[in-house]
Amino acid sequence: MHLPHFMRRVNRVFTNPVMGVFAWLVPPLAVVRHVGRKSGRPYRTPVVAFRSAAGFVIPMTYGRDVDWARNLLSAHGCQLEQMGRRFTLCNPRIVAFKAAASRLPAAVRPVLRTANFPGYVVLDLETDRLRRGEKPPRRSTSS
Repeated sequence: MHLPHFMRRVNRVFTNPVMGVFAWLVPPLAVVRHVGRKSGRPYRTPVVAFRSAAGFVIPMTYGRDVDWARNLLSAHGCQLEQMGRRFTLCNPRIVAFKAAASRLPAAVRPVLRTANFPGYVVLDLETDRLRRGEKPPRRSTSS
């Protein structure tokens, strides 16, 4: 179940500006900072985002064709503000619930499974090593 199409416009004009004021402070709300893929204009979009050890998962409540997700894919990343902290994220991909489930908190999995959202944006935390273009270190198999 995703929200009706007309709600996109209502939220873009009314709800998002109001929520943007406090969303970055109240989990699981967050603000995604991204750049328009055509305009190059910076945007701030309030979302629901769940933190995992590897990054964040954002349910796509309006469908897979939302502008903010397309901007993230085009830019290969974004910044996300949650609980007063800013995270740099990379490797955005749209996946189904089954692929996102392991990165979601166990307490919300049944609710999100029942909601049957059309997809989830999965993002990885960018490390200093990745920012410099280095490959991640190999894990040692010896004890």
